[in-house]
Amino acid sequence: MRPLALGLAAMLLAPPALADWQYTRWGMTPEQVVAASRGKVALLPEARRPRVPPLVTAASGEFTDGTLVLRTVFSFAIAGNGLECVTYGVRSRDDDEAFKALLTRRFGPPQTTGGLAFLGMTQLGWVVGNDEINASFSPDDPGYAMQCRKG
Repeated sequence: MRPLALGLAAMLLAPPALADWQYTRWGMTPEQVVAASRGKVALLPEARRPRVPPLVTAASGEFTDGTLVLRTVFSFAIAGNGLECVTYGVRSRDDDEAFKALLTRRFGPPQTTGGLAFLGMTQLGWVVGNDEINASFSPDDPGYAMQCRKG
């Protein structure tokens, strides 16, 4: 009985698994994301919503994380399951190293690394709680991360 009680106590005291992104929760509607952002995100007009099945991008904006101002894009399941992914990134390649440091502080050392070294491209990946996070960095574009609900 004692091992069971200790195991339950450890689960109750453990930090919750990371899920969702900042002020959003997986499954939210585009309108709920806009409301939760408190004016930092706007709905995209229906005609300007990119569709890459199974996702549609329906909102975009910005988020300030420490000293970094991040561009944000919110993608929703076309099938109607709500928010599935948030893509966020810096506005300038000058901020790439600070962005990598922010991701590492938040999620720990990358669990996967890859890319095309001969092109100067780097990819970093994490699986944390119910989230998959993949970050990309290249010499041509500012760094960004895509954080999605697993499964």
